[in-house]
Amino acid sequence: MLRGLLTLIIVFQLTNTHAQEWELGLQGGASGYMGDLNPENPLAFNDWAAGAFVKYNFNHTWGLRANVAQANLFAYDGDSRFEQRRERNLGFFGPVKEAALLVDFNFFKWLPQRGRIVYTPYIFGGIGGIQFEPKWYRPYVAGETPQKVNLRSVQTEYDANDNPSPYEKFAISLPFGAGFKYNLRGSWSIGIELAYRLTFTDYLDDVSGNYPMSPPPLPVDLTVSDWRYLAYRDAASAVPGSQRGDGRPYDSFMTVGVTLSYTIFKGGCPEWR
Repeated sequence: MLRGLLTLIIVFQLTNTHAQEWELGLQGGASGYMGDLNPENPLAFNDWAAGAFVKYNFNHTWGLRANVAQANLFAYDGDSRFEQRRERNLGFFGPVKEAALLVDFNFFKWLPQRGRIVYTPYIFGGIGGIQFEPKWYRPYVAGETPQKVNLRSVQTEYDANDNPSPYEKFAISLPFGAGFKYNLRGSWSIGIELAYRLTFTDYLDDVSGNYPMSPPPLPVDLTVSDWRYLAYRDAASAVPGSQRGDGRPYDSFMTVGVTLSYTIFKGGCPEWR
């Protein structure tokens, strides 16, 4: 254990001596979702996403990135090409916020301003945490503005024995993906990045198990009629106790967009020795 610790200290000192560059960046683009309402299309981008990152480049190839992002997600059975899903009529929308730690690997030696190669494809992977809160609307009333409802508190899949409490609004995520970046001039670089996040929850969309048998204790501002609509959506196939989700254990979401970054060189010198 002591030998391993000494090895880590030596490696850190070497990387700190030979390659100390920080990189700051912004991201913006589109977001999508895969889960019980979209199990088959990994390119279903239909909303927006944004983020920011701070990256420490150990050398030309490897970097460690702290990343924060928000992806607005949306899906609706009524847009599906499958009749069974359209009849189910479920839907959700809402933001997912993520904080993650990522390891980046550049395929080419990346040295902004001083390198012969001014571009590189790269891949990345890591671990993160998300906060999510799926929403939908109460039954429409003519002449009134539709009212949003946080579905987590509604407990649309309530079961007194097997599912008595609301699901957690936090979960672990495993982000991974690929990108391409190009050095514009000096410290400034631009790129494009595609990222997928496997999440350890099946409730990004508020859909997972079975239709409820009876209503839970409801928030004071929600009626039983509202709850029945949000849980069953007036679908003919929505039989209490029957399957509501697709049986898969986890949901995921994805982002694609443009990145803009600025590299800070040690001592103002844009060169790793």
